[in-house]
Amino acid sequence: MSDPYLLLTFIPLYRDAAGRLYTDRLWQRDLVRHFDYIPHVRLACPVRRIEDAVGVDLAHVEVPEGTRFEIVELPWTPSVRSALMALPHTMRVLHRGIRDAGLVHSGIVGWPYPLGWIANAMAMAQQKPLVLVVESTPWRIAGTGAERPVHVLRALTTEALGRFFVNRADLTFFTHEGYRRELSTNPRGRAFITPAAWIDEKDVLTRDEATRVWQAKRERTPRFVYPSRLLREKGTDVLLDALRTLEAQGTSVQVDVIGVGDRRSAFEEAAQRLRVVKLRFLEPVSYGEPFFRFLDGYHAVLVPQLGDEQPRILFDAYARALPVLASDTPGVSAFVEDRVTGRLHARGDATDLAALLEWAHGHGGELERMGIVARERALTFTHRAMHEARARVLREHYATTVTPVETRKPEVAEVA
Repeated sequence: MSDPYLLLTFIPLYRDAAGRLYTDRLWQRDLVRHFDYIPHVRLACPVRRIEDAVGVDLAHVEVPEGTRFEIVELPWTPSVRSALMALPHTMRVLHRGIRDAGLVHSGIVGWPYPLGWIANAMAMAQQKPLVLVVESTPWRIAGTGAERPVHVLRALTTEALGRFFVNRADLTFFTHEGYRRELSTNPRGRAFITPAAWIDEKDVLTRDEATRVWQAKRERTPRFVYPSRLLREKGTDVLLDALRTLEAQGTSVQVDVIGVGDRRSAFEEAAQRLRVVKLRFLEPVSYGEPFFRFLDGYHAVLVPQLGDEQPRILFDAYARALPVLASDTPGVSAFVEDRVTGRLHARGDATDLAALLEWAHGHGGELERMGIVARERALTFTHRAMHEARARVLREHYATTVTPVETRKPEVAEVA
């Protein structure tokens, strides 16, 4: 029998009256991939009633035959106060879940506090193998101008604890080299680079499909799309300032915005005021085929983010033969080759972004050329390839918790 593989997340499961389990659709896609190579999954997460899933795009969690699936039920703590009140119970439940686990798969992010702080410390105390996945660093100061001293203190504390746990983990998967360099400063374990991707092979246009899609767009005025959570750290205000700069110059570009967030009203107001620049605000489209078909109508995707994370939208764009016009942050520049799969602008520089938009508006042929190259790159950044890469590493280290699966050999970058 395989040892339990404890997988920790703050994303909740939802249980209906019949005991069936559901979760957010995107997380469900990721969770079930673990069943391909982990025979005994012990998921530690909050569990809520199905009635509480208001506004959540749910998908049923189906456990394949031969896979043992257990749940360590953590309390739902949506606020700092509730998290503090539930802390003793959270610690007791995690201790029981970790006690006989074969390894602990955790992280260093979360709200109101990273659950990994508790689980990682317990894994170390019980001498359990600790596997960390670092995909984002939301605590870092992104330079939005909205930070207060408490945010700076939280950032310093979380960064220090994140580095502490990374250096003591047995394995850490980073999404890009920048995180490895900054957080894995004196590691006792091994580090691997496995970019985060959501695309499946079926989402990637064939070469012929990409050619046909671009043929249909060649005679159209270039259109750009900004699909993002509408938060300052995602570059919302940088884009707005760039569009205002182009408006003042009398330079026309067409930009559509799709997403939700606290800066939505700013885009809606700008769409009413701008005259030369054509700005539209569109309602969200479900991720999957509807979203990918939606992207096909554009000439490039805008990614003006301020944070260091590797955004999955890069590979979504590549899958549809679209280049990206993106900021030169570590998580972006690691996967965007300037003038090959997209164009880069200085992080937080609205003037630079405005100039790039003006250039792109007049160079549709270059956008097509870069998009065709980007499509080829997308084939190496699928969701399946990401899990195959992680599974290969885990099998080499923990044969009692991870089973061999028939896969092609994925590219895995190990960092000494």
